[in-house]
Amino acid sequence: MRIAILSRNKNLHSIRRLFQEARKAKIDCRIINPLDCQMILNEQGASIHLGSMPIEKIDAILPRIGASITDYGLAVVKHFESMGIFTINDSQAIADSRNKMRCLQVLKHADIPVPKTVLTRNLRSIRSAVEAVGGMPVVLKVLKGTQGRGVMLVHTPISLGSVVETLRSLDEDILIQQFIAEGAGQDYRAFVIGDRVIAAMMRTAPKGEFRSNIHCGGEGTLIKLPKAFEKVAIRSARVLGLEIAGVDLMQSQSGPVVLEVNSSPGFEGIEKATGLNIAAAIIRHMRKRIREQNKRKPRKRK
Repeated sequence: MRIAILSRNKNLHSIRRLFQEARKAKIDCRIINPLDCQMILNEQGASIHLGSMPIEKIDAILPRIGASITDYGLAVVKHFESMGIFTINDSQAIADSRNKMRCLQVLKHADIPVPKTVLTRNLRSIRSAVEAVGGMPVVLKVLKGTQGRGVMLVHTPISLGSVVETLRSLDEDILIQQFIAEGAGQDYRAFVIGDRVIAAMMRTAPKGEFRSNIHCGGEGTLIKLPKAFEKVAIRSARVLGLEIAGVDLMQSQSGPVVLEVNSSPGFEGIEKATGLNIAAAIIRHMRKRIREQNKRKPRKRK
């Protein structure tokens, strides 16, 4: 069995752990930088070259596409798919989850609770946008930010106008979102693999900070995720078409609310918080899915 992990940085904790666990499972695993992939379409069909050499046979790929190379990375994933290679988290699922507004649109269409949200480019409509999400304060999010970067809590309309104008001058699209006061500074990260939550932690923001992301100094604690949250997390991943996902949820007065869904979740924080071997669980799921895919392939006639 041969798999490939698509990642620009083989030294990242998650990539190193996945590679280690694949080798322990006696799976032939290689790490491929998506930017090294040359995608070819010709009369022979679709192929991918690394340098001047065509890529050898691979049973499945695991995309770990960073936000900085989303477009090229998605093109590479799509190309592997067109070659008939099985992909854990396909290109459409990654695209839908990577764009925060598109992700919320898909979830809301499936009646999954999300915060009140407005995406607008019209500075003259800021007041109506604030009213639509329930008034000040509001949360501002850059459309493609990750790890808590590009997330701000704004308390006054004047500050909001200034920040939005500045971000728009940098050609950033911004979400204006409801501030859920009862859940501020604390949320849940559910790590979904297949059809179950295999690990969950509660993330608590440091004093004076409302963002609870581990990369922003948040502290992760192992928890047993409440059933209502577990069901919403699993359903969110399923609706987006993700087999592996990090689902961020918050407690609101009406129950769990999905903040966002990550198609390439890091798991250094959750492994440390829970003591669980997330990398091994991902590799086991990949092995299982590859075997299922192989059973479905028609046998060649002798």
